[in-house]
Amino acid sequence: MGYNKGATEAETMAIVEVLVPQMGEGLQEVRVLRFLKQPGERVARDEHIYEMETDKAVLEVESPYSGVIVEWLAKEGDILPIGAPIARIEVEGTVQVPVTTPAPAAEAAVQAETPVAPPRETVQMGPRVEVMIPPRTRAYAREKGISEEELRRIPASGTKLMPEDIDHYLATRSAAIAQAEYIDYPLSQQQRTFIYRVKRSSQVVVPATLKRPARWDAIQRVVAQFKSQPNAPVQPSEFQVFAYCVVQATRNHPKFRSQLIGEDTLREYKHVNLGIAVARPGDELVTALVREASALDFVSFVRAVQTQIRRARQGEDQADASIQLLLTYMGGYQMIDAIPVLVSPAIAILFAGDTFLMDGVPHVNLVLTFDHRLINGVGGAEFLNEVAHNLENAEQLVSEGLG
Repeated sequence: MGYNKGATEAETMAIVEVLVPQMGEGLQEVRVLRFLKQPGERVARDEHIYEMETDKAVLEVESPYSGVIVEWLAKEGDILPIGAPIARIEVEGTVQVPVTTPAPAAEAAVQAETPVAPPRETVQMGPRVEVMIPPRTRAYAREKGISEEELRRIPASGTKLMPEDIDHYLATRSAAIAQAEYIDYPLSQQQRTFIYRVKRSSQVVVPATLKRPARWDAIQRVVAQFKSQPNAPVQPSEFQVFAYCVVQATRNHPKFRSQLIGEDTLREYKHVNLGIAVARPGDELVTALVREASALDFVSFVRAVQTQIRRARQGEDQADASIQLLLTYMGGYQMIDAIPVLVSPAIAILFAGDTFLMDGVPHVNLVLTFDHRLINGVGGAEFLNEVAHNLENAEQLVSEGLG
């Protein structure tokens, strides 16, 4: 990612900031997926150093400089605006430093309203004017829900911004909030990530929804049978038995273990990677991921689901680009109906609500939202009907899964 205009030069060893590049017209923010280089590693100009996700693609981003990575200013999973600093690199020799200047239209609009301040360098060369922010301070700020932008505005008591400065800032801010008519809270990183994924999905997915009731009594009998056996290898919940029945249905419906690659390629996987919506305190929503779920026997499947859900409840959001099918379950919340929102790259999401009686038999509503670009109505109906059939015959299905 070279810079060819609006730059200054320096011929000295310096620590410069690497900014999130503009990769397309209208792009406003990106999600950091993973770092390809670690602090202390030397990188060459144009060498890939991190991977980011935009609303259109997953991209590997090149370093604009040769040098040594000093630190990452974000963490994997963060949502960053275009132009935000993401890393600091120590460089040698002549380097070009990008200078932010407003676009012509935006500049004209600003001139009409307020005087324009002179352009400023977004990357400081040589001695830095702004206060240094150590990695442990950044980590502490993230724990407190402070964004990078807000962090840079916090006054420091010395040459470095320390966690104690953050505590003082928060205490001062709390005193001001006590007298305010309303309170602004920063969104958690999990919620910001969820918002990013939902926005991205709304731009690419063509959703369609189908609904039908399904018997639930066989699910309850399976759970009761395991509870009656103190030495059983697992103690599954109703949701875990339900999820196993869903996964078995994907064996006969390959589109539900597939993904669209671009607009002209269908990628079909041998086994389904299952995503499970997991609620956390504060109404946060994260995803547990069970890889190759359809390859697992019943006991292995239940253990995997229990492990991944436990990790998700501890704050680990496992969502990634490999998920094809999502499950969301509202048993115990007295909600019998919903229209689940599909979050790409998953091709479908299946909702199961709380139980209700129909002709004296426990039932649940199954609601399937799928991406109409890949799955049509009949295909969705056939899959949903097979899921319902599996739920009705859960005892036999689990028995076969026990080998």
